[in-house]
Amino acid sequence: MGWLSGKTARLVNGSAELAAALSAHGATIVEGGDCDVLIHAAPPPPARLAHELSFAEWRGALDAGLDQRFHFAREFAASRRESGKPGAILFIGAPEQTLGSDQAAAGGALGNLTKTLGVEWARDGIRVNAVQTCAADDTLFNLAAYLVSDYAAYVTGAVMGVGLDDD
Repeated sequence: MGWLSGKTARLVNGSAELAAALSAHGATIVEGGDCDVLIHAAPPPPARLAHELSFAEWRGALDAGLDQRFHFAREFAASRRESGKPGAILFIGAPEQTLGSDQAAAGGALGNLTKTLGVEWARDGIRVNAVQTCAADDTLFNLAAYLVSDYAAYVTGAVMGVGLDDD
């Protein structure tokens, strides 16, 4: 389809299947440095009941599901701002209600962070969106490619769910 022709994309924790799908849409996958697109896919933590979590496990889930994502996004946005170029950030992760209280806290905060950064960074041409899903299929991969493409130039601050039904 060529949605991402001429674009470079950095994947953090992204699967080989996601990388292949982005490449099929024309993106060049890069390991670091300046790029047009940042996609951060946080691996889901094991589901644990709140009363079984240690504070270290709680903080670890927030670090992986929120703090690290903010760190990568902030660095990416600073680089794009400095170069005067637009960019797109996409966060992919499990829905907040699926994996326990630590994931719920991280996922809920990430949704609010996505909306806030989407507004704050729009003036710089940097779009920020999130997809909450447990799926890793063509629907997710095509949605990801679309959201970081120029075809979604007016989509920012959106938090979407894909394949959330267990049925």
